[in-house]
Amino acid sequence: FEAKMASYLSSSGGVAVSSGTAALHLSLLATGVEPGDTVIVPSYNCAALAQAVAHAGARMRLCDVDPATGNPTAETISSVGTGAQAIIVAHVFGAPAEIEKITAIGPPVVEDLAQALGASLPGGKAGSFGQLAVCSFYATKLMTAGGEGGMILGDDALALEKARDSRSYDERGDLAPRWNYKLTDLQAAIGLAQLSRFEEFIKRRREIAAFYDEHLAQSPLELPTNATGGHVYHRYVVGLPDSWIKERGAESVEQAIAEFKKNGISARRPIYRPLHVLTGESGFPGADDAWARHLSLPIFPTMTDDEADAVAKTALSIF
Repeated sequence: FEAKMASYLSSSGGVAVSSGTAALHLSLLATGVEPGDTVIVPSYNCAALAQAVAHAGARMRLCDVDPATGNPTAETISSVGTGAQAIIVAHVFGAPAEIEKITAIGPPVVEDLAQALGASLPGGKAGSFGQLAVCSFYATKLMTAGGEGGMILGDDALALEKARDSRSYDERGDLAPRWNYKLTDLQAAIGLAQLSRFEEFIKRRREIAAFYDEHLAQSPLELPTNATGGHVYHRYVVGLPDSWIKERGAESVEQAIAEFKKNGISARRPIYRPLHVLTGESGFPGADDAWARHLSLPIFPTMTDDEADAVAKTALSIF
């Protein structure tokens, strides 16, 4: 499974672990992050990034994001200052961030592919630009290893070996800190089966996204962009109309979710809470704007044409 995942991403090697969070944690350690170091993290993301930084004993410095895509940019990362020892770049919703510009900033970059495995830019696949890349195989991700699992991928042989050594503590010649982060053989077998169909999964997601693009084109919703042509649509995230937000204020997204639920459709917030809200910080207008208007419509590989049609028609009836 490690070898085939590495081949898929054109990396030299892979290290399978028990979760995406474990992959992030070990990747930070493998890139040289030490207790007290600073790691830049985009605020508009899930708590896994913050947990990984905390597990490494490092300090998290949050950066803002582009409110249209939800991704960090070279500008938002650079604006939070210098002196960081690492940067986590999470490519959200399936659209790759401007990773080539970000890697030019300087500190080691860990690319988080939890929502963007298979996404691409003109210069290569997302995950092939940073020092290391991490995948999540949780049940809701683009592919799974039976509900949980993760992988570290890259070309840095020393970093990969450090991560491999750290995922298991048994039969070692010293007592350096290590973790029980192994992936099981059964999970790897499921992962191999999923990987064999992965391009089929992406193809279907893109078909559904194209259907939504066509049928919602005349709606007031802000539709996702695909600037690089390499979007894999882990989520189909729309922006609510200004008129809807103006009328409903802080409850805009919740009221939209409730309207879809009345029609038997599970629309969701794509991000539970921006991390700066959880830390009590302010000054993240991009993340605040994205959280105030983003709504994720259902999209998954086994979705039928009739189901997609029902979602589109409901969206048109609501907005």
